[in-house]
Amino acid sequence: MVEDIGTVVRKGFATWTRNLNICVPFILEVLTAIVFFFLGLLVFTVVFIAPVISKQNIDPSVLSPEEVLSMFTSTFSENMLMLILSGIVLFLFYMLVQSFFAAGAIGMAKTASETGHTNLGDMFHSGGKNFINLFLTNILVFLLAVAGLVFLVPGIISIGDVSLFLANPGSAATGASLLMIGMMVWVLYILILSIVFLFVDYALVIDGLDPISAIEKGISVFRRNMFPVFMMWVLVIGLSVFLSLIGEATSYMDVIAQLWSFLEFILSTIVIQPLITVWLTRFYLNRTERKLYSFEDYLLDY
Repeated sequence: MVEDIGTVVRKGFATWTRNLNICVPFILEVLTAIVFFFLGLLVFTVVFIAPVISKQNIDPSVLSPEEVLSMFTSTFSENMLMLILSGIVLFLFYMLVQSFFAAGAIGMAKTASETGHTNLGDMFHSGGKNFINLFLTNILVFLLAVAGLVFLVPGIISIGDVSLFLANPGSAATGASLLMIGMMVWVLYILILSIVFLFVDYALVIDGLDPISAIEKGISVFRRNMFPVFMMWVLVIGLSVFLSLIGEATSYMDVIAQLWSFLEFILSTIVIQPLITVWLTRFYLNRTERKLYSFEDYLLDY
């Protein structure tokens, strides 16, 4: 039986309330991001900054913030290519780890939706089984998004010399207009991709597919359920926009704005992302005719 969006939301919420441990992969992902940030900063300091300080016999304790910033800026400009390549490698490695936690979260949501309960063992099993394919899929989707840069080409060609344009923007008004239109088309292209590919990750993890098959299955689910998929996308985006609007409303009050920034981060990690994962997982399972844990069984379990 096909569930409407309201039923998916209601029953998905019930699944989430009984399986709050689905937030664990997202918490671990945040901790991983923090570790990678400090690791990158440490490597940058040891490899590039420390030799400069040692060579010039500088006492770091007497450096002013402006001098430290100047040292970082000059070091970055002198080693830009190496730093960019290192950053790309570090980012790809982080994406690989992030794929493990994303696959683990979907696996936990799948088990919870089908049986009523899940545990961390489901995260490790699903993550370990699917993280490589999910990583490759994310790379493919990213490349498809970057391919949209082609929409900027007419404007860039029309503008010509960028330095002259920056000095006198009125000299290439037509090129600037084309560039603006290209950017708008690119944004629209990315939004369309995000809707059409909304269930690609879920197809890959739930059905154990390879990247190409997952993309095909995700698009197939979209084509058979265009309006419901669009409504699920609106729900997902709407939650993010709602939180952002609250942040904007409190931005004029420093203390409250700082408190809300912290609360928004906690809510997003512990509540919003796990809940969205459960909703999308349930929707995918239902629209691919899988057996789901009966909502009435929740009541019988109490």
